[in-house]
Amino acid sequence: NNNSPIDTFDSKMNNDTKIVPQVKVISRDTLNCADANPNSSFNGSSTVKLGPFDQLVYIGIPVVVILLFEKLNGSTEPIGVDRLKRASELLLDYYPHLTGRLQINPQDGSYEISKLGCGASFLVAQCDQTLESLSKGKITVNDLPGSGNSLFAPVDPSIEGTCRDPLFTIQYTRFACGGVALGVKLPHCTADAEGMFQFIGNLAELYRGLESSNSPKLMKVPHIRSYLSDSNSIKESERKESLEHNPSLFHLHPAAVESNESNPEAKPTEVPPKVVGKILRFTGQKLEELKAHATDPNGGSWVSTFDSLCALLYQRVYQARIKYYANKKDSLSPPEFLTPVNLRAQDRLSELPSNYFPNALICHFTTLSHETLGNSPLWKVAKDIHELVRSGLISEQEAKKTLRWIEAQPDKGRVRMNFKGGNGSMMISSWAKFDMYVRFEEKPTLVSTPFTPISLIDGLGYILSTDSEDGSIDVNLALSEPLWEILEEDEQLRRFF
Repeated sequence: NNNSPIDTFDSKMNNDTKIVPQVKVISRDTLNCADANPNSSFNGSSTVKLGPFDQLVYIGIPVVVILLFEKLNGSTEPIGVDRLKRASELLLDYYPHLTGRLQINPQDGSYEISKLGCGASFLVAQCDQTLESLSKGKITVNDLPGSGNSLFAPVDPSIEGTCRDPLFTIQYTRFACGGVALGVKLPHCTADAEGMFQFIGNLAELYRGLESSNSPKLMKVPHIRSYLSDSNSIKESERKESLEHNPSLFHLHPAAVESNESNPEAKPTEVPPKVVGKILRFTGQKLEELKAHATDPNGGSWVSTFDSLCALLYQRVYQARIKYYANKKDSLSPPEFLTPVNLRAQDRLSELPSNYFPNALICHFTTLSHETLGNSPLWKVAKDIHELVRSGLISEQEAKKTLRWIEAQPDKGRVRMNFKGGNGSMMISSWAKFDMYVRFEEKPTLVSTPFTPISLIDGLGYILSTDSEDGSIDVNLALSEPLWEILEEDEQLRRFF
């Protein structure tokens, strides 16, 4: 086999056998709450305010999840379209704000949802190919039509498009073999990945419940109000005190204008190399070997699988970048590493209720030296990552003060992270601990997030669980194309495939 491990796990097919599947949308329906009045959950208000967590996400970025269900021999279709549609309507009874449309408050730049009752969108599509024809091996999201982008509603990331389009869309795509894909999309400013998988889990629970009842109920009602979204109740003295806080992770941009750092559509002054998304499969056995390799041989500390995996990618990509930029005029930005930290845990922000749907993330970041990334053993990098996501975490008191500082801002469009980004940075988000493979009638055979034009950012990666029983993990990683050529020859990376 002449393929590199990266190509092998990316399920690439030879050019002469590559099939270009066609996906055709055959119906579009508007969904609304099955029984509830959308305004009733918000004290009759026609506008739903989002909170400071939500404000940290650019309004045009979506969260997209693809779920793939194969048709088993002799079985009926794995997901019934009418039953799914009914479950989606029942789901909106619990998430009525998702029937509205986003808007930006002209007074303070805060995100809001208005026009409740405009509806969500339910699309039904057909693909002219079988799932088996799309891949010679284990199918990945990159093997799917449009690398998965044809399996969910189109994204217009502009402010105008984001505020015009439905918040919740679901596309049901039936393949020629009887397999089904579900493409679920929400604006990131309404929910993070944990909220999204809670949402999908609730949909699956209602879908299962429809087997015995026409109006099943959720066992646990989701909490849909964003933290600190009721800013009208804040006293002026409290607001003034909040504004005096000096947050450690954020600053105010001097002008409330769209800039390259906040707008994913902004174009750089020079055209950089193409960014390519590939999928790296780490088996459970190789992850154990990696974890052992990334542990301090002198003892006295421990690292998680997340720590060791991030350290490996951070160091190998950094060294690939050093090689690539050695003979280039462009300089390499500082090698920052960023990862979002979930504050839902009781020891992080205890006020957040269980089943909290909106965003609850604050990104932490660090910059390691050239000496550490370029010359030190892996365990030293892993130790620094470990300290960042544990002892280096923002305290609960600091988190509360920071969120109140954001909420108190008279122009929230000026709030920026201190993280600079750039061609030397890495950004890794882990979804591996979420309940991704939730059962509808059967469990999906693949759950992933596709590489979209918005998420194809050099250095952005997602750690995802798989349906494998051996503890395998996929890393969906986007990198500048020349870096992949260097990494394919990197023995320090290849040894863990």
